[in-house]
Amino acid sequence: MSERCIYCGMGIEGEGVTREIDGEKIKFCSLHCSIMFGGLEKKGRMKAAIMVERTEILSKLEEERGTKVITLIHRREPWEEKDENYINIEDTEHVLMNIRQTPEDKDVDLILHTPGGLVLAAEMIAMAVKNHPAKVTVIVPFYAMSGGTLIALAADEIIMEKDSVLGPVDPQIKDIPAGSLISLLNKKPIGTISDENIMLSDIARKSLVRVIKLVEWLLEDRMEREKAQDVADFLTGGYITHSTPITFEVAKEFGLEVKKGVPDHVYNLFRTFEFGACPRPQYAKY
Repeated sequence: MSERCIYCGMGIEGEGVTREIDGEKIKFCSLHCSIMFGGLEKKGRMKAAIMVERTEILSKLEEERGTKVITLIHRREPWEEKDENYINIEDTEHVLMNIRQTPEDKDVDLILHTPGGLVLAAEMIAMAVKNHPAKVTVIVPFYAMSGGTLIALAADEIIMEKDSVLGPVDPQIKDIPAGSLISLLNKKPIGTISDENIMLSDIARKSLVRVIKLVEWLLEDRMEREKAQDVADFLTGGYITHSTPITFEVAKEFGLEVKKGVPDHVYNLFRTFEFGACPRPQYAKY
């Protein structure tokens, strides 16, 4: 059962750093976390109480499943003022560090709940998930849209429920689907299209080629090549809107390794988060 820092949630290696705060000895993974935590005062104590509860839940889940559990959950925390609930570079650092700390023969569970986010961040996490030698299971209790779906595709197994959803991974350029920008050049005379949209169409084409190749690579050892190409085409081709939900049954028809049975501990974990305070999936970007 791993011990986690109550400030950042990372696993504590060795003895860590122990600091007395308000008469209580608290353990951190680093001096940096202990200093940051100490400066939070009242909000810090609130975070401590919630993080301790989460640590207990995650430890029980790890013990029950025999895995290293990593979380990528986008909900606004009550101690945070910023509302950046999407996949960003900081998320990449968090997930990659946790995966690198995990022994190569240790299975990983990644609890994923996100509307999507930055292209680079999602791709880096997806590659790290695929490259982990042991089994990686992505657990989707509610939704993992856009870049979240890309990460899920990299896993050996996806655990969902009948009402959990994934989504398309077609790139969005300035909130416009890449496919729509590309088709614009075929629908209007070039002289009537603005220079900006012509440049955006070029970016869209390059982005689309990139994500198609990435999805095919993620799926190449999960299914036949032709099937992987069909799935990549459907998820990236702009045939459906970016917010269209892909249910458990549809994911299964695709040939993805999906099964039902999100552990109860995962739902217990979500009870410690503030609901109703993050972007809905229809605002997802990839």
